[in-house]
Amino acid sequence: MIQKLRRRLTLLFAIPTSLILSVILCVLFLWQSSITKNEQMVSLQNQILNLTYQLEGAYFFSDDWLASLEQDHSLIIHIEENMIPLFFSGSWAPRTKRSTLIELAKEQARKEHIDTSMRPYSSTIQKSSIFTVQGKNHDIYQGTVVILATEDGFRSLTLLCDITQIKRQESLKLLFFLILDILGILALFLVSRFVAAKAVMPVAEYHRKQTDFIAAASHELRSPLAVIQNCATTSLSMPEQTEKMNRLILSECSRSGNLIKNLLWLTHADTEKKPQKMEPVEIDLLLLHLFEAYEPLCNSKNIRLLLTLPEDMLPSITGNGPCIQQLFSIFLDNAIAYGCEGMGDSCSQKPFIEIKAQIIRKMLYVSVSDHGVGIPDEQKAVIFDRFYRSDASRKEKEHFGLGLSIAHSLAKQLGVKIKVLDTPGGGCTFQVGFGI
Repeated sequence: MIQKLRRRLTLLFAIPTSLILSVILCVLFLWQSSITKNEQMVSLQNQILNLTYQLEGAYFFSDDWLASLEQDHSLIIHIEENMIPLFFSGSWAPRTKRSTLIELAKEQARKEHIDTSMRPYSSTIQKSSIFTVQGKNHDIYQGTVVILATEDGFRSLTLLCDITQIKRQESLKLLFFLILDILGILALFLVSRFVAAKAVMPVAEYHRKQTDFIAAASHELRSPLAVIQNCATTSLSMPEQTEKMNRLILSECSRSGNLIKNLLWLTHADTEKKPQKMEPVEIDLLLLHLFEAYEPLCNSKNIRLLLTLPEDMLPSITGNGPCIQQLFSIFLDNAIAYGCEGMGDSCSQKPFIEIKAQIIRKMLYVSVSDHGVGIPDEQKAVIFDRFYRSDASRKEKEHFGLGLSIAHSLAKQLGVKIKVLDTPGGGCTFQVGFGI
């Protein structure tokens, strides 16, 4: 599904941008070609005017002047007076014979009823439109024919301009734009592929987490259901075990209820984006209440619980009291469950957990430290993932690996960050900083 979405997004990005690029390059090519054609046309018109003016006033034409004109502008100039050609035979040799090109030009003029063998009678001057002549060797020319009436008869001018090189340059320019368009489309496709991959990355990550979440939730729910089923079967087959089986069923039902409650809380936290109500919180009173609530539980598990506060009264912080209390309750539950595993019965020192508050550079830091086996550095980045539990904690069935995930969601709602530190001498410390 993700790959299909990525392909569709790639095409969605690449096709419109490629079309826009192609249109822009096409317009640019046509614009440049139009400029080149207009420049060529203006140059040819100027030469026609220049030669027509000379044809009207001059009695003779200098061969050097005609040769210079031909060389400078790639022209073929053929002048006749009363059908008799001038002695000027041209200054350069085109690919197709000059005589052949001149006849082709005269033939084009005759199609417009302009004949170089006849004197114009309706007007003193006749001029054909500018036409194109194709040579025998892939050479191309633009030309015109002018006939001028004189007192002694008439004069005719057949003028051709070699545009073969211009046409070649235009073809090369077209090839350049095509290659540029292909490379541009390829680049746009690669960029679109990269952008689409970036765009679907959060979706792919969410899909992966959702799949893992469903698989883990199903696995965790399957265990208590299997126990309940076995207890019910045993109770039916062995009535004397009914009371014991009922207690196990109640225990597993309570465990499943806690799992479902945590799942519902996380789902609500994911979908409900409404911020928590913030108000002043007396953090020292909150920590004292937390200490009094957890001290009996710690004593029952032979764990010392310490509360370390500064001598001066702590300033109030802005936050949500119930959320802050739930956040540190999760840290304490985690420390009680796992924080004393490395200190077995053979250890002479009684395990302890410390709640500590201190002010550093206008920040109030509250930490919960244990002295257990600690958390390896490579696991610190994933301990807040849902259903994550280290191998050492798999034996604790009453925990599902959701506590720290809930703590992470609470921290986001409160606008604070959780730091996972190593306790000096071994163990783990969860620290949260509040602005004051």
